[in-house]
Amino acid sequence: MNSERLRSFYPHIGFVLVYILWGINLASLKIGGREWDSLVFNGLRFASMIPILWVYTYFYYRSRSLRMQIDPKDLLLICGLGILNAVGMEALLQYALQFSNSANGAVLGRGFMPVITVIFALIAGQVRLTWRILLGIPLALASVIIIVSGGPDGFHLGGDTFKGDILLVMRSVMGAIYLIGMNRLVVRYPLPLLISLEMTAGALSLLPFVLMRADGAYLAAISSTGWITLIYTSLLATALGFSIHNWSLSKLGPFKSSAYGYLLPITAAIAGYFFLHESISLNQVFGGVGVLAAMYLVQRDRAQAIKRKIEMSDHASEKA
Repeated sequence: MNSERLRSFYPHIGFVLVYILWGINLASLKIGGREWDSLVFNGLRFASMIPILWVYTYFYYRSRSLRMQIDPKDLLLICGLGILNAVGMEALLQYALQFSNSANGAVLGRGFMPVITVIFALIAGQVRLTWRILLGIPLALASVIIIVSGGPDGFHLGGDTFKGDILLVMRSVMGAIYLIGMNRLVVRYPLPLLISLEMTAGALSLLPFVLMRADGAYLAAISSTGWITLIYTSLLATALGFSIHNWSLSKLGPFKSSAYGYLLPITAAIAGYFFLHESISLNQVFGGVGVLAAMYLVQRDRAQAIKRKIEMSDHASEKA
């Protein structure tokens, strides 16, 4: 019983690790962004992983004597999700922030994603609406607003940011679609194959931007620090991060998974403190406490369901 209950926490631990990696990655992107063009950076980020991912996928299938095959409809879906991730989410976020600010990006571009996901999940009958969810999601969103509020670049809505804010909400919609689409695939195919196909599709979609904007002189001008940020983002934040993310997603489902996105402002603030020497304000402390409380409420439903499942299993064993 204790062993099964312990294993039930692994996906949650996985998501915490993912958002630690991604929080550090925001600091890495900020440092690398001083030298790299964003589209070139992301294009190289996806392309540099392809050989590693496919070699690993080949040996994964070979060691298990599996055939590398996928239904054509699912192949189109995973390739579409790869393009959606690389262009529709990453590139759209970069473009939207030209008309808005990073605080609005944290709230509308990421913070709205669990809200939209739960709406989709309710329509599909994948989640049951409880008082914990009704309280937890608004509390998490309000806490993120507290974290990013304050100062001239804090969260605000107005005519000066309207265009960017609409694009940021669209980015949250795409993020919800990505989670739901990937949730369908991770229970049917091994993760190495899905990650390899997704990253290959993303790399091909960004290849034209790399060819148009990067040449030998451009790449030679990048410092060693710039290359280190690319390596970290490619190997740890993307390859490792998305692998753990999608494995945990297969265990928790799209809605419970999306709720962990609220950890990002916290891990990003901590990473900024250590790597960029940024200060942590009282707003961020209070907002972080609110986020953690909200996540406890949202995840509590699953913990109760697992507990009931274990108790029923033990009861059935005793009868047998």
